[in-house]
Amino acid sequence: MKFLSIIIFLSLSPWSCKEEFAKDKEPVAKVMNKYLYRSEVEAFIPAGTPGSDSVSMAQGYIRNWITKELLLSKAIENLDEEEKNDIRRQVEDYSASIFIHKYKDKLVSQKMNATVRDAEVDAYYAQNKINFILTNPVVKALLIIIPKSVSNLAQFREWFQSDNPEMQKALEEYCITNAKKFDNFNNRWVELRYLLNFLPVDQATWEEKYKTSTRVELEDAENYYFFQVNEIVREREVAPVGYVKQEIELILLNKRKMEFEENLERQINEEGRRRNLVNIYE
Repeated sequence: MKFLSIIIFLSLSPWSCKEEFAKDKEPVAKVMNKYLYRSEVEAFIPAGTPGSDSVSMAQGYIRNWITKELLLSKAIENLDEEEKNDIRRQVEDYSASIFIHKYKDKLVSQKMNATVRDAEVDAYYAQNKINFILTNPVVKALLIIIPKSVSNLAQFREWFQSDNPEMQKALEEYCITNAKKFDNFNNRWVELRYLLNFLPVDQATWEEKYKTSTRVELEDAENYYFFQVNEIVREREVAPVGYVKQEIELILLNKRKMEFEENLERQINEEGRRRNLVNIYE
């Protein structure tokens, strides 16, 4: 990395011929008794930055550092002791919070069981169904988009209309080769409005014409659209457990984490008293 301007600056600096520095402690700026070292500036500049850009970035970093140090010195000089003490308390509190947060997170990752069993999900769901009312319908469905240029469309329609496993297998093999889109959501719940985005029909028209349909065929100038609804749960009904499973798992893990931290705090207090680390003065 080339710091042409910095090298010139160093050659003119008052300490360059009076003070000696270790090789890894080569200064590029000084404010009173504090130094900014070349290694700090180089670490700030991303690897691969062109020479001219790196010089500009280095100069900006140095200017900002000098300004910060001068302002800090002026602030320390002009704030009274009460204000300084208040800042120190805030810094100590913030530092303590970070240490404690890191320590708790480390213990949680090491010792808390992060596995949520299906039985726990089912039990929570059964007790809290009122909290999982749908605002939009969810479905288990099949969406297929076929270009109009394909062959054997009549055969494809027969497969699509059938529930026979062999025909369903043939349908899938056909779609792998010919379909523009083949999304099988038969094993998981998805919002109906998400799937309608792929069909040439708006929400209002769907509600008016196809709301109760289980198999729908649509078309536009380029494609045929085949949509099969295998299961549906409508708005204002209780969401199926499979749809909210991840949400419930997160709720249960958060509850478990809170309990873990409460137990940790209780154990810490008990240990402190047992080892006579705590004194409470009346």
